[in-house]
Amino acid sequence: MDRPPYPAALRLYAIAEVRWAEIEANYIAVDLLRLPPAKFCNAVYAWAVGHMSQEDREKWDMMLTEPLPGQAKKPPTDMELESEGAAFMALLATEQARKAHG
Repeated sequence: MDRPPYPAALRLYAIAEVRWAEIEANYIAVDLLRLPPAKFCNAVYAWAVGHMSQEDREKWDMMLTEPLPGQAKKPPTDMELESEGAAFMALLATEQARKAHG
């Protein structure tokens, strides 16, 4: 539980536990407990950010991935850096292509 997305997932499950009635009511047509963990977390995340201003959301997104209390922040591994760099470059290329054709 010391690397992303584990702190975020743990926090999202904690939110779901505390605010379950509201979250479940928001997704009345979906059996949230039958969703795979990633989709369950996405549903809880979407419910939570739907109630925030943009400024609050940015702060909350940063808090969500912070180390858990009592844990030090670890530097990213080379593989994480490469993956994030590749994802950023792909997004940049997609945006540039969209602007060129749009």
